[in-house]
Amino acid sequence: MLEAVLTGLSYVGAFLVVLTMVTFVHEWGHFAVARACGIKVDTFCFFGLGSPFWWVTDKHGTKWAIAPFPLGAYVKFAGDVDMASWNSGEPQDPEKQRQLRAAGYFAAQPVAARAATTVAGPVANFIFATLVFAALFLAFGRDATSTAELTPRIDVIQAGSPAERAGLQPGDVVVAIDGQMIDAFGEMQARVVGSPGQPLAFSVRRGESIVQLTVTPDAREGMDEAGARVTRGMLGVARTTRPEERKIEQFNPLTALGAGAEQVWKIISTTIAYIGNILSGKASAEHLAGPLGIMDQSGKVLEGSLQAGGGDVSPLEKAGQAAIALVQWAAILSVAVGFVNLLPVPILDGGNLVFYGVEAVRGRPLSLRAQEFGFRAGLAFVASLFLFATWNDLQRLNVLEFLSGILS
Repeated sequence: MLEAVLTGLSYVGAFLVVLTMVTFVHEWGHFAVARACGIKVDTFCFFGLGSPFWWVTDKHGTKWAIAPFPLGAYVKFAGDVDMASWNSGEPQDPEKQRQLRAAGYFAAQPVAARAATTVAGPVANFIFATLVFAALFLAFGRDATSTAELTPRIDVIQAGSPAERAGLQPGDVVVAIDGQMIDAFGEMQARVVGSPGQPLAFSVRRGESIVQLTVTPDAREGMDEAGARVTRGMLGVARTTRPEERKIEQFNPLTALGAGAEQVWKIISTTIAYIGNILSGKASAEHLAGPLGIMDQSGKVLEGSLQAGGGDVSPLEKAGQAAIALVQWAAILSVAVGFVNLLPVPILDGGNLVFYGVEAVRGRPLSLRAQEFGFRAGLAFVASLFLFATWNDLQRLNVLEFLSGILS
């Protein structure tokens, strides 16, 4: 029981650390550009939500605060009525507008200043992720080992797998499949993956002999990188990469930065493809994760990093591994947060950017009634998405089954 409680606390702690990092970076982007544009920031609550219980005020009149609910961070600009930066938007006469602009009120600023401040949050998320990935590439390099260059040797056979049933053994080297020569482990994988449920004639070298076997890969339902449903052939074998076979790509600061930006774009493009597959019916929305799913993954990242290396790793090294793993996970989430906030949904940064674009074209903002309607519609959409993702989490983590077992 105590172990379960400690595990739960570690999962919650990891989630809060990662969430704080990601939201701080996002809000820092808003804050930094707002200050550069002459917008007055009343409060920068860098830890927690709700009314601050502690703060210090800097020379610009900004309160640097801590709030009681450790679920993120927020920036409150001059003229905002709440921590969500909702502005009443009441029209003012030109003289009053000039006074409010001089006082640093957000809503009174030119469209360009408001748009720049708004987009700065997601951009900060992308920059943070790029720098984290770049630092990791610079420090540790990137594993560039390709299965296309590894010999088709089988090192591990899973119990009860098609490979075991067919008689494959560790140490076997695949020579040919259906008469076609196999030169690399990646070639064998591609052939197996593309042949679910189809018998394949394997020729393998075992010691000094060539053994003929018929192997039928299991058909496994899964999803590709973009979440589309696919059926793959699964053999149940693995290849162990020896140290002398591993290739580590090294970087200098400039190339590491480029690789970091490439990694960010890869996450964004995969996310866009996944959304497109959901809309086209190729992927299921059941894989969307909410707070519970993110908490579960944060805990697993922490747990995995602490277990790496076994008992040969000192506590200090374990702490370092955990810190690196959580920062890397925060970088991945930072890209997701930046992307989601750019969606053209009122209440999100992307929705506000749409309003500013309309204002720039019309020469005047939308009416307060139209903005409020958009805000409420956006809030309803985000709340619905949150509930849907949370329901996915509850089912994926078997929480409902667990609770029903307790209550029955």
